Amino acid sequence: MIGHVNNRNRAGLCRTLVSGALALSTLTVGSSAVADDPVTLKMWALVNENYPEFIQTATDEFRESNPGIDIELESIPNEAYKTAIQVALVGSEPPDIFFNWSGEDAARLARSGLALDITDLGAAEGNYRNVLSEAWQQAFAVNGRQYGIPVDAVSKYFYYNTRFFDEHELEVPVTFDELLGLCGKVREIDPEMVPLPLGNSERWKLNHLITVVNERVLGLDAVRADYALEAADDKLFTNPDYEKAWEKVLAMQAADCFQDAPNATSPEVSRSLFSAEISPMIFCGTWCMSIFDKEGFTDYALFRFPPMTDGASDGSTNMVIPQGLQISAKTEHPEEAVKFASFLVTADMAKLYAELRGAIPSNPEKVGEMDATDQFKWVAQDVASLSESFSVLDVMLEAGVSEAYLDMGVEVLNGTKTPAQAMDVIRAAAQEGKKKLAAGQ
Repeated sequence: MIGHVNNRNRAGLCRTLVSGALALSTLTVGSSAVADDPVTLKMWALVNENYPEFIQTATDEFRESNPGIDIELESIPNEAYKTAIQVALVGSEPPDIFFNWSGEDAARLARSGLALDITDLGAAEGNYRNVLSEAWQQAFAVNGRQYGIPVDAVSKYFYYNTRFFDEHELEVPVTFDELLGLCGKVREIDPEMVPLPLGNSERWKLNHLITVVNERVLGLDAVRADYALEAADDKLFTNPDYEKAWEKVLAMQAADCFQDAPNATSPEVSRSLFSAEISPMIFCGTWCMSIFDKEGFTDYALFRFPPMTDGASDGSTNMVIPQGLQISAKTEHPEEAVKFASFLVTADMAKLYAELRGAIPSNPEKVGEMDATDQFKWVAQDVASLSESFSVLDVMLEAGVSEAYLDMGVEVLNGTKTPAQAMDVIRAAAQEGKKKLAAGQ
């Protein structure tokens, strides 16, 4: 993501401490103040650039009117987080406040009673339901009740090196076939150059890619019943275009867009190939802007995944994933937890968050006051112009189907499963997932 941090915001901010096999980082803030009944709220989040700084600054300001509330932040890497939060929430000491993606991940916790219904608490004076739009609030709504506070949204784009494109007179592709051709042109310029590095060692990178490819091939209307597991058992994921979507990924691989071993490459390495100008493109999240900027590379622009001439989508849509905070149903401090989480989406905090993290904030009131880069402004305008948005498969689908898609991405890239075989596995997982939902599991 994009944004900058001025010296005032950086001064005195805590650094993340890394420890343990999960590389947990812990930040305790506000512990110096004294109150009659001090409260410590445990908060879990992903490891992200500038997030500890944001929580530190937010807590300092929050405590001016709420003395005695401490925040203990633990930051956990993406893949480890997905398992760790599930274990913690069913345990005896879950975090009071925790990050989550909207969609099935959040809804599942609501249905299982692990996430607190915060509808009424959120409506209290000054809390999030008084400052966020109804559309944003719906991101964490389940059966008309609220189970989370949306903080921001992330999206995915192709980033490209503008200097490289200008030097070699390359043009931004407007169709998928042109994208494949662009990979070929890059290889002609330098056979050793990887046009579009893919770091899939954690599986979610390709999952994001196939999410968008599915939409570009099938269109949103064709996938809704499958994704929601509402299609008849014998119809679930039977559309042959799902196989066609995997074939599009293999077409990118055959066009030498990727490096030789994408499943053995980390997301961090693939990003570094782009920011070091070793590769001229990358398919990356909006959070990547601040990473590239911090690494000193700013000669880039972005474009959406192009439509396909034989696909159902016109390309006016994009993947947009609302993210936010949920409250554990086991918290001993529900009012304090909702109040602090709500404070994070007030106008001033949302502006600071956007500046520090380059995110699209759920409260846009003061975004116009930001000293933002051209890339951030472009993304904000592009997201606002979308005809429709969709979430990512690994948080939208039922857990078993999500895992099947993650696993099959590795298998398809490795050549150990054909697209047809991959869809057989996904289809079986969907049928099993539908049975579990029907049984209330």
